[in-house]
Amino acid sequence: MTKNEIREAIIRQLEEKLLVFEIRPEEVTPDFDLVKSGLLDSMAFVDLIAGIENTCGIEIDFEEATTGDDFTKMGPLVELIFKTIDEG
Repeated sequence: MTKNEIREAIIRQLEEKLLVFEIRPEEVTPDFDLVKSGLLDSMAFVDLIAGIENTCGIEIDFEEATTGDDFTKMGPLVELIFKTIDEG
């Protein structure tokens, strides 16, 4: 799975929320913070991660993932998922 495919999978899972918040997919840049923007609360973010894990057949190491403070930004999240897939 490429980084772009991972991004698209995340966008698909966020489709309804993006519509409600009137955010276009192209506005979700690598620096876009999914939580700080108000798009997702912490529980919805965990649900997003669970959905990505199911979609990609991976398990994300939250302990490692949360060492950085930008984990909820689109770019670092895509990188983490890509790395997890690559290591699997």
